[in-house]
Amino acid sequence: MSYTVFLSLGISAVLLILSLLFRLAGKFRLTLPLLYFLLAATVLNPWAAAHETLAFAILYGLLALSVISWLFSLRNAIRDRKYYKAMEEDMSWQVRRARNNGISMDSVYFDSAGNMRYKDTKEIVD
Repeated sequence: MSYTVFLSLGISAVLLILSLLFRLAGKFRLTLPLLYFLLAATVLNPWAAAHETLAFAILYGLLALSVISWLFSLRNAIRDRKYYKAMEEDMSWQVRRARNNGISMDSVYFDSAGNMRYKDTKEIVD
């Protein structure tokens, strides 16, 4: 009876740890390297031992692809941040210009392209 309890608790603990590992790997885009590592350490162990250099090269290649993915995401985040900052500055300039011209903010809105338009005529504010 006690062996089955310990075996059940052990299996549950292993599954919990694997679940947490795959959840973290998914967040950091490391699911493929983790999956390959687990397969190479268990099912493919004889092959990985016989071809150790190739096994590590595949693992490092998968890790390099993950790092490249991070770099692309970082580049896109920086580009998006610059775009939204420029859009915010342009919209605040349009608001200042409209206020200086005596245009009520209740009579205008911004469209999806960032242009200030009149609500009634849909024309761009000059």
